[in-house]
Amino acid sequence: MTKKILLTTIIALSSMHFVSAKAKIPVCFPCETLQTIQELPTDSEIQKLAGQKVNLSYINNEYGILWMSIWNTNGRYILSDISNNTYFEIDPQAAKILKEKHNFDVETAQSPLSFWKTIGGKLVFSIILGLLIWGSIPSKNKNRDVKPVNI
Repeated sequence: MTKKILLTTIIALSSMHFVSAKAKIPVCFPCETLQTIQELPTDSEIQKLAGQKVNLSYINNEYGILWMSIWNTNGRYILSDISNNTYFEIDPQAAKILKEKHNFDVETAQSPLSFWKTIGGKLVFSIILGLLIWGSIPSKNKNRDVKPVNI
Protein backbone atom coordinates (compact mmCIF):
# COMPACT_ATOMS: atom_id res chain seq x y z
CA MET A 1 0.00 0.00 0.00
CA THR A 2 2.87 2.35 0.83
CA LYS A 3 4.45 1.62 -2.53
CA LYS A 4 1.21 2.58 -4.30
CA ILE A 5 1.01 5.89 -2.44
CA LEU A 6 4.65 6.66 -3.14
CA LEU A 7 4.29 5.76 -6.82
CA THR A 8 1.14 7.87 -7.13
CA THR A 9 2.88 10.85 -5.52
CA ILE A 10 5.90 10.55 -7.82
CA ILE A 11 3.71 10.32 -10.92
CA ALA A 12 1.58 13.26 -9.80
CA LEU A 13 4.57 15.49 -9.13
CA SER A 14 6.40 14.52 -12.31
CA SER A 15 3.38 15.14 -14.51
CA MET A 16 2.47 18.44 -12.84
CA HIS A 17 3.94 20.53 -15.63
CA PHE A 18 1.93 18.69 -18.30
CA VAL A 19 -1.31 19.03 -16.32
CA SER A 20 -0.74 22.72 -15.63
CA ALA A 21 -0.58 23.47 -19.35
CA LYS A 22 -4.12 22.15 -19.84
CA ALA A 23 -5.81 23.06 -16.57
CA LYS A 24 -4.01 26.38 -16.09
CA ILE A 25 -2.80 25.47 -12.62
CA PRO A 26 -0.01 27.91 -11.70
CA VAL A 27 3.13 25.79 -11.49
CA CYS A 28 6.62 27.18 -11.31
CA PHE A 29 9.55 24.79 -11.95
CA PRO A 30 11.75 27.01 -11.64
CA CYS A 31 10.75 30.65 -12.01
CA GLU A 32 13.24 33.46 -11.61
CA THR A 33 11.84 35.98 -9.14
CA LEU A 34 13.28 39.43 -8.57
CA GLN A 35 12.30 41.84 -5.81
CA THR A 36 13.58 45.33 -5.08
CA ILE A 37 15.21 45.65 -1.66
CA GLN A 38 16.40 49.26 -1.61
CA GLU A 39 16.05 52.17 -3.99
CA LEU A 40 19.41 53.82 -4.41
CA PRO A 41 19.65 57.63 -4.73
CA THR A 42 20.17 59.07 -8.21
CA ASP A 43 23.42 60.79 -7.20
CA SER A 44 25.01 57.53 -6.02
CA GLU A 45 28.35 56.38 -7.40
CA ILE A 46 26.73 53.07 -8.32
CA GLN A 47 24.42 54.89 -10.74
CA LYS A 48 27.54 56.26 -12.45
CA LEU A 49 29.11 52.78 -12.64
CA ALA A 50 25.99 51.21 -14.16
CA GLY A 51 25.28 54.16 -16.45
CA GLN A 52 21.60 54.25 -15.47
CA LYS A 53 19.29 54.37 -12.46
CA VAL A 54 19.56 51.05 -10.60
CA ASN A 55 18.15 49.62 -7.38
CA LEU A 56 19.47 47.00 -5.00
CA SER A 57 17.44 43.82 -5.63
CA TYR A 58 17.37 40.15 -4.68
CA ILE A 59 16.99 37.40 -7.29
CA ASN A 60 16.34 33.71 -6.76
CA ASN A 61 14.96 30.62 -8.49
CA GLU A 62 11.60 29.64 -7.04
CA TYR A 63 9.84 26.30 -7.28
CA GLY A 64 6.17 26.46 -6.45
CA ILE A 65 2.61 25.41 -7.10
CA LEU A 66 -0.68 27.27 -6.63
CA TRP A 67 1.05 30.52 -5.66
CA MET A 68 2.96 28.73 -2.87
CA SER A 69 6.73 28.85 -2.86
CA ILE A 70 7.93 25.37 -1.98
CA TRP A 71 11.68 25.74 -2.57
CA ASN A 72 14.08 28.62 -3.31
CA THR A 73 17.60 28.30 -4.74
CA ASN A 74 20.41 30.52 -6.10
CA GLY A 75 19.52 33.58 -4.03
CA ARG A 76 21.83 36.55 -4.48
CA TYR A 77 21.85 40.34 -4.40
CA ILE A 78 22.03 42.21 -7.71
CA LEU A 79 21.55 45.67 -9.16
CA SER A 80 18.45 46.00 -11.36
CA ASP A 81 17.04 48.80 -13.44
CA ILE A 82 13.81 50.54 -12.41
CA SER A 83 11.56 48.29 -14.51
CA ASN A 84 13.29 45.11 -13.21
CA ASN A 85 13.85 43.93 -16.79
CA THR A 86 17.64 44.07 -16.70
CA TYR A 87 19.97 43.24 -13.86
CA PHE A 88 23.70 43.45 -13.22
CA GLU A 89 25.83 41.31 -10.93
CA ILE A 90 27.46 43.21 -8.08
CA ASP A 91 31.19 43.44 -8.72
CA PRO A 92 33.70 44.05 -5.88
CA GLN A 93 33.84 47.79 -6.62
CA ALA A 94 30.04 48.14 -6.36
CA ALA A 95 30.03 45.99 -3.20
CA LYS A 96 32.59 48.33 -1.63
CA ILE A 97 30.47 51.40 -2.51
CA LEU A 98 27.34 49.75 -1.10
CA LYS A 99 29.15 48.97 2.14
CA GLU A 100 30.70 52.44 2.59
CA LYS A 101 27.99 54.78 1.26
CA HIS A 102 24.75 52.84 1.77
CA ASN A 103 25.66 50.76 4.86
CA PHE A 104 24.82 47.45 3.14
CA ASP A 105 27.27 44.54 3.15
CA VAL A 106 26.43 42.14 0.31
CA GLU A 107 28.62 39.30 1.66
CA THR A 108 27.04 39.11 5.11
CA ALA A 109 23.46 40.12 4.30
CA GLN A 110 20.69 37.67 5.12
CA SER A 111 18.09 36.49 2.64
CA PRO A 112 15.20 39.00 2.53
CA LEU A 113 12.61 36.34 1.68
CA SER A 114 9.55 36.30 3.92
CA PHE A 115 8.41 33.44 6.15
CA TRP A 116 5.89 32.27 3.55
CA LYS A 117 8.53 32.16 0.83
CA THR A 118 11.04 30.19 2.92
CA ILE A 119 9.14 27.97 5.36
CA GLY A 120 5.41 28.66 5.05
CA GLY A 121 4.96 27.11 1.61
CA LYS A 122 6.79 23.96 2.67
CA LEU A 123 4.66 23.75 5.81
CA VAL A 124 1.33 24.13 3.99
CA PHE A 125 2.41 21.75 1.21
CA SER A 126 3.53 19.15 3.79
CA ILE A 127 0.21 19.38 5.66
CA ILE A 128 -1.81 18.97 2.45
CA LEU A 129 0.35 16.05 1.31
CA GLY A 130 0.09 14.44 4.77
CA LEU A 131 -3.71 14.78 4.76
CA LEU A 132 -3.90 13.23 1.29
CA ILE A 133 -1.77 10.28 2.37
CA TRP A 134 -3.66 9.87 5.66
CA GLY A 135 -7.00 9.93 3.83
CA SER A 136 -5.88 7.22 1.44
CA ILE A 137 -4.85 4.77 4.20
CA PRO A 138 -7.71 2.33 4.84
CA SER A 139 -9.14 2.05 8.33
CA LYS A 140 -8.66 -1.20 10.26
CA ASN A 141 -12.05 -0.95 11.99
CA LYS A 142 -14.30 -1.29 8.92
CA ASN A 143 -15.48 -4.91 9.49
CA ARG A 144 -15.83 -4.75 13.22
CA ASP A 145 -18.93 -6.40 14.65
CA VAL A 146 -21.05 -4.45 17.09
CA LYS A 147 -22.22 -6.42 20.11
CA PRO A 148 -25.37 -5.34 21.92
CA VAL A 149 -25.02 -4.38 25.55
CA ASN A 150 -27.86 -4.81 28.06
CA ILE A 151 -28.30 -1.90 30.37
